[in-house]
Amino acid sequence: MKNITKHLLFAAIGFSAITFQSCKGKNKDTKDAIVNIDSPATAPVQIAIDDELTNKAKDAIKDFNGVSATVANGEITLTGNIKRDKLQTLMQTINALHAKKINNKLTITN
Repeated sequence: MKNITKHLLFAAIGFSAITFQSCKGKNKDTKDAIVNIDSPATAPVQIAIDDELTNKAKDAIKDFNGVSATVANGEITLTGNIKRDKLQTLMQTINALHAKKINNKLTITN
């Protein structure tokens, strides 16, 4: 009976040594990356082509006297004069066109 208990004890120790391996060779500074699989991918912003963007920009500035817009390579450049209280409305309208970049070279008047 003692021999069986002794053999079971050695088997249990051997099994635990195999199951619980040491951390040798593992980098202790390595942390597991957290990946959120359920997060939806956001669609990239569509950049309008220049001809379409030019027409939309001209339509957007038609109510703002003294402001002109030019389009090149997906970028809108605003020039001219605008009253301070109208600037925010104009910029919201221009931002809605999804240009690659907006160059604001407007002179603000009171």
